[in-house]
Amino acid sequence: MSHSEEQICPWCQTEIVWDPEIGPEPECPHCFNELGGYRSIQLTVKQTGQPIEFDDTDDEDEDYESYDEFDENELQAMDEYEEGAQRVLDHQETAPECSSCQSFMLLAGTQTAGSAFIPVVQKTAGAPILSEGYSTEVFVCPSCLRVEHILAEKDRLKLAQLLKQVGSQ
Repeated sequence: MSHSEEQICPWCQTEIVWDPEIGPEPECPHCFNELGGYRSIQLTVKQTGQPIEFDDTDDEDEDYESYDEFDENELQAMDEYEEGAQRVLDHQETAPECSSCQSFMLLAGTQTAGSAFIPVVQKTAGAPILSEGYSTEVFVCPSCLRVEHILAEKDRLKLAQLLKQVGSQ
């Protein structure tokens, strides 16, 4: 395929027209997924009545050679890590998805806002939306290690009651 020809992204099905001076990029400019060898096959389409041929290059074998770099102990440690995370998740009441990688998050604990938090009294509510000393549940993602805070149950209920009162006025 020449650089000026059109291409369809296999992930988002968007037509890609490359600049002839820059040439093709390794990823789709629309969805940013990788184009080419990884998770892709190359098809050569023949005239009607002729069979389709697959491009059987040995590039895939080279990609898998890097897995040989892990020894059995490292692979076992990774499996144990994933199994441990799954066991913890199995015993949690809630497991939100990580906003970064969409893995389920592990409950790490709770945190109470200290005196540094100064609540704002909303005129329409006549009270602060969150009071001093509110609590959050702290979650950590076992995949990307992102930490997120979610309002604790008791404070969620207080917030819901306050907003219901404001809504009924």
